[in-house]
Amino acid sequence: MSLEIYNCIIALLANALRFYALKHFVCIFAPKETCKWKHVFMLYIIGWGWTSLISLRFSSPAMNILANVASLFILFYPYQVKWAKKCLAVFIIYVINALVDSIVILSLTTYVAGESVNQIYECITSFILLFMAVILERTAGDEKEIELPLPNMAALLLVPVISIAYIYYLVMAAYERKEVVIFAALTLLFINILIFYLYHSLLSFYSSRMNEQVFKQMLEVYSYQLDIVRESEERMKALRHDIKHHIIELSALARKGSSSEMEAYLNEMQEFMLNPKEYASSGNREIDGVLNYLLQRANTVLNQVDVQINIPENMRLNQFAVCVILGNLVDNAVREASKSEEKKLTVKIQVKQNVLFIFVENSYSGKLAEKDDTLQTTQKELAIHGIGLENVKKVVAANGGEIKIEYTENRFYVHVLLYLSHSKE
Repeated sequence: MSLEIYNCIIALLANALRFYALKHFVCIFAPKETCKWKHVFMLYIIGWGWTSLISLRFSSPAMNILANVASLFILFYPYQVKWAKKCLAVFIIYVINALVDSIVILSLTTYVAGESVNQIYECITSFILLFMAVILERTAGDEKEIELPLPNMAALLLVPVISIAYIYYLVMAAYERKEVVIFAALTLLFINILIFYLYHSLLSFYSSRMNEQVFKQMLEVYSYQLDIVRESEERMKALRHDIKHHIIELSALARKGSSSEMEAYLNEMQEFMLNPKEYASSGNREIDGVLNYLLQRANTVLNQVDVQINIPENMRLNQFAVCVILGNLVDNAVREASKSEEKKLTVKIQVKQNVLFIFVENSYSGKLAEKDDTLQTTQKELAIHGIGLENVKKVVAANGGEIKIEYTENRFYVHVLLYLSHSKE
C-alpha cells in the first residue's frame, strides 16, 4: 500500500471520528426531541464526505474553514431551534475544533501554511475532540427550553467568530513563532469553553427568572382567588343573617299573590349573592383562580367577554401545567384583543369523555409576526414575559395533549385537547 493511500485512509477515519465527536456537541445544543428528521445520520455522512473531499483535494485553510462551518450548519438544519442558537452552536463547536487542531499540529510537527500534514495528527485531534465533547455533554446539563435575548446571543457569538479570525491570522502570518501561536490558541480555547459554560449559565438564569415570574403570578392568582372566596363567604354570611327577614318578606308577597314583586325580590337576592369579581365558578380552584385573575383585566379593557366552563371539581391532571397553558393563552388573547377595534374574547372549557377541551378565541388587529411557519411573540423580553405559543405547544405535548392554532383576518383561535388519563400527576 502506497503512503498516499495510507494517509487517505487515515484521514477518512480521523474525519469519521471527528464527526462522531460533533454528534455529541450537537446534542448539547439541540436535544434529540427537537429534530424533525428520522434519518439525521445521513447528514453526518454527507458532511463527512464533503469535508473529507475538500481536505484531501485542497490544502487551503480558508476552504477547510468554509467547508467545516457549512457542514455544521447542515447538521443543525433539521433541529427546531432558533437560528441565533444554531449560529452560536456552530461557531463555538468549530472554534473548539480549530483551536484543538492548531494546538496539536503546532505542538507535534513543523507546520507550514498551505502544506498537508501527517493524518496521524488529525486522529489525535479527533480523539481529543471526542473526549472534550463527552465531558462538556455530561457537565453542561439539560438544554433549557428558552431563548436568550438577541443582544446576549450576539455578544456571545462575537467571541468564537473573532477567535476564528484571530487564530487564522496567527497560523498564516506567525506560524514560525510556534510558542506564541500555541499560547494564543490555548488562551482562546479556554475563553471559548468559558463562553460555552456562560451560555448555559445564562439559560439557567433566565429559566429561573421565568419560573420565578410564573410562580409569582400563580401566587397573585391564589391571593386574588382567596379574596374572592372571602368576599363570597361574607355575602353568604350576611344573607344567612337576614334570611329570617327575607322569608317573612317573601311570605307576605306570596299572600298578596304578587308574583312579579316576588320575582324582583328574588332577583335582588341573587344579585346580592353573586360576587361581581367571580367570573368563573366551576369549583376547580386552580382554573377558577387563573380565569378570575386574568378576566378582571379583560373586563376592563375589552368590550365583550364570554366565558363558558363545564368541568368537574376534581380532575386527574397536572393542575400546574393546565394553569400555565390556560394562563398564557388567555393572557395573550386579552393583550391582542385589547389592540383590536372589536375587543372580543371567548373562553370555553369543558370535559367530555375524559378529555379536557380548551378553546380560546380573540379578535386582533390583523398583524401577526410570522417566521419560518412559526408565530413570533410581540413581547420585547421573551425570556422574562410569558413563554410564547411555541413553548405552550411543548407544555401541551409534554402532558399528552394536542394543540391547534387557526386565524383569519381579524380572529385568532386556539384549540387545546388534554387527555386526562395521560396527564402527568
